[in-house]
Amino acid sequence: MAQWTEKIVSSNARGPLQIVVGDIDNDGNMDVLNVNNYPAQNFVWYRNTDGLGNFGIGLEIGVIYEPRNIAVGDIDGDNDLDVLGTSPYSIPPNLVSYKNLDGLGDFGTGTLIATPNTNGERAILVRDIDGDGHNDLVVGSIDDDSLTWYKNLDGNGNFDTGNIIISGYVNGSGIDVGDIDGDGDLDIVAGTLNYNIMSWFENLDGEGTFGPPREIGSSGMAVLSVFLADIDGDGDLDVIGSAVGAGVFAWWENLDGLGNYGLEKIINNTLITTYIYPVDLDNDDDIDVLALAPGFLRWYENLDGLGNFGEANVIKDDLEFAITVTAADLDNDGDMDPITASQRDNTVYWFENQLLAIPNFGLQNIEIYPNPTQSLVYINSKTENIVSATIFDILGKKVLQLNGKIQQVDFSTLEKGMYFLRLKTDRGEFVQKIIKE
Repeated sequence: MAQWTEKIVSSNARGPLQIVVGDIDNDGNMDVLNVNNYPAQNFVWYRNTDGLGNFGIGLEIGVIYEPRNIAVGDIDGDNDLDVLGTSPYSIPPNLVSYKNLDGLGDFGTGTLIATPNTNGERAILVRDIDGDGHNDLVVGSIDDDSLTWYKNLDGNGNFDTGNIIISGYVNGSGIDVGDIDGDGDLDIVAGTLNYNIMSWFENLDGEGTFGPPREIGSSGMAVLSVFLADIDGDGDLDVIGSAVGAGVFAWWENLDGLGNYGLEKIINNTLITTYIYPVDLDNDDDIDVLALAPGFLRWYENLDGLGNFGEANVIKDDLEFAITVTAADLDNDGDMDPITASQRDNTVYWFENQLLAIPNFGLQNIEIYPNPTQSLVYINSKTENIVSATIFDILGKKVLQLNGKIQQVDFSTLEKGMYFLRLKTDRGEFVQKIIKE
């Protein structure tokens, strides 16, 4: 069982609503970003000052009226992370972008993104929906229950007025993006209105023309926290989520890799689970799950890599009014550390994953180049017998698996950003950060 050491990012947050991670200052270390709601209403980021998980004071990105969600991504093509946010209760427009001016975390004045066709924007993700190499926005709205994507018109973060996928249907909170049907473009999964059935939307042409909702699982669940992840290790994207009202925390299998999903497989139905986050916590190459419940942060181990989960393991049992959790390698030891925040004590916590660090066997005998890269990364092993290579994104999701004697890895199809390349050898494992330009 994993052992966790509680640490603090900040004890001076203000009603923290959402936590995200990203390397804001391009120093190779994962920083933490937070949405403050009360009494301060702003977006802030905390610099990981030494790569060991020691953080500086909160640096304000921008002030915004009743902010709710935050996302990071490169919207202007300058290879650093910009910040996007939502303010569903303000007078429209409800979207704002902050450009990272120098790649060091100095942000410009917020730019409002026009939202004339929808209202109450809440959930937000940064993804390249139309495959043109520029990051677009995917947004769920709670006032008109709409799912919309905003095209990045010029690769410089100037967006159109929105392409509505559906209105009067989604809950505006739970959305995720991934290639559900294996055709090489990005589809969208979304939780729907109270106790309706969860659905996914196919990107029909790879350019952002979406089909009608395709239902997933049973009705009556109101899934508010939803993610795409390969839970059973068969190479396609399953769905995992929690439905607070129904008291169910479950996953849905992508039966054929084409987006035909089975009924829910219950992970827990005895504890109220308010938010979940799928991530490999024990470095066994399968997806475990972090789960928030009132007063608790727990994790569930994927016991066999097939989606059979163990009992809840407590990380923190006195965590009040926490509604967000994520994970990242904050101390650069090769494993994923959970991050959450309590609105009761205005504290952003992270938990050092002590048991699961990967020893760097043979690192001195393996060359990995070039890094950064735009396409191929070459692996020159002098003495080590490499048996597999796995690529994870900055959030711990597996994006590529290669087996056998590996001499090169192709990053050309991946989005720009930071990745982790894990190599297994006969003697052990190690992880190398790779920057895709």
